[in-house]
Amino acid sequence: MITSVSPDKAEISTVDALWVLIQSQTKAVRKALTERLIAEQNKTKTQQKMVKESLERAFDELQSGNVHHDARNLFSK
Repeated sequence: MITSVSPDKAEISTVDALWVLIQSQTKAVRKALTERLIAEQNKTKTQQKMVKESLERAFDELQSGNVHHDARNLFSK
């Protein structure tokens, strides 16, 4: 009787697989990827800051009773 044993499937997380792929790239490619990631992070932070400021302004206006019923004018200064 012949029996076969299947090898254990080595599971690797998506992040680990991506990390291995990135490490195998040239220094120039890794630098370009880093620059893109930083730029994307800065863009996200800028958007978060804008949303925070808009919400703070909206709550301040609500508390002071200065509510804009026309949403088109909500972001005008």
